This record gives sequence, structure tokens and C-alpha cells, in this order.
Amino acid sequence: MTPLEIISLIFLVVLLIAAVFIVVAVVFQKTGEDGLSGSIAGGAETYYGKDKSAHTDKILFKWTMIAGIVFAVATLLVFIIQPDYSNVVDFDTWKEMSSDFSYIFGK
Repeated sequence: MTPLEIISLIFLVVLLIAAVFIVVAVVFQKTGEDGLSGSIAGGAETYYGKDKSAHTDKILFKWTMIAGIVFAVATLLVFIIQPDYSNVVDFDTWKEMSSDFSYIFGK
């Protein structure tokens, strides 16, 4: 593997980790309105629980923003350093290959 491919692979792993973290963090964040389920459960309605919940939401929001920025920067970098495949197959060859799949199956 070339160093550029290794760097690209590292950025792809960073993208995957950031994407999973963003999904998990958004799922765990508290919504603006709890509705009836918040009053029935009553977990964060105590004086101390409300403060802890707000603090946790702030931390999750902060890390979600950081993960979003990391995701955007890594996506941009992967796009910039991707190899140029235009010289491997020209357009006419690609058009012929995509219209006839016999080269794959050997028929």
C-alpha cells in the first residue's frame, strides 16, 4: 500500500467512528419536550436530577458538534486525496463495460 492509501484508510476509519458517535450521541440527547413520558418516569424531575440532566445534555451537544466537525473535515480530506481514476478507464471503455456484463461472467 502506498502512503496515500494508508492515509485515506485512516481517514475512512475516522469517518466511520465519527458517524457512529454522532448517531449514538443524538439518540442519547434529551428532546425539547418529554411530554407525558417524562412526568410518568420522573427520573430527571428532582432538583438534583434536573441539573445533572442539563449538564449531560450540554456535554453531549458539545461532543456531537466536535464529532460533526471532525466528520466534515475528514470527508473533505478523503475527497481531496482520493486517487484519480480517470486515466484508468476512459469514458468509451467504461460505457462499453457497463452496457455488457459478459466480461464479468466470462460468457
